[in-house]
This record gives sequence, C-alpha cells and structure tokens, in this order.
Amino acid sequence: MISLDQILLLQQKVESAVEKISALQAENDALRTKCAELSQSLSHKSEQLSAFEKDQSKIENGILKALDRLNAIENTILNAADPAAAASGESAAPAKARTAPPPASPHTGADAAPAPNGEFDIF
Repeated sequence: MISLDQILLLQQKVESAVEKISALQAENDALRTKCAELSQSLSHKSEQLSAFEKDQSKIENGILKALDRLNAIENTILNAADPAAAASGESAAPAKARTAPPPASPHTGADAAPAPNGEFDIF
C-alpha cells in the first residue's frame, strides 16, 4: 500500500518539476526574444553592408573617371608640347622621358630657373 510519506515525496517532485518547467518556459521566451532581436540586427547590418558596397563601387568609378580625365589632360598637354619641341629643333623624346620629374634644383621660389628640359623646378 502507498504511504503518506510516498505521497508527500511525489507531491514535492511534481512541484519541483512544475517550477523547473516554468523556469524553462521563461528562459525559452527570453531566448526567442533575443533570437528575434539578433535576426533583426542581422537584417539591418546586411542592408548597411549592401549600401556600403554600392557606395564603394560609386567611389571607385568616380576615382577611375577622374584618373581618365587626368590622363586625357596629360596627353593633351604632351601632344601640344610635341609641335613646340619640333619647331624649336629639340629632338622628340619619348613620352615617358618627358613626364619624368625634373632633377632637383637648389633654386626655389622667385629665382627658380628652368630645368634642362624646359620645365620649371618648383621644389
């Protein structure tokens, strides 16, 4: 037969199990809330990353266009200098030689003298 002590022990175990279930349900709810917050944060970060990648592409394209424009200007200047060099009797030097920086000169400021290649040394 079942004794009173066995029934009291069973009651304690049931109450303990109910408390444990309640605690686990609260923890489960907290974890679900945290998971939803993290999912929302991930979505927001993904959108930001996409926007940054789009902006980076625009920046790179802008830099490349600026470099192309600078190259076009440089080519225009070099092409304009070719007829002047031919008219003055200078030999036609390769484009790379003309674009090389002039040798360092001790002259700076108002008394800067033209370098041997006809360019002014300002540094």
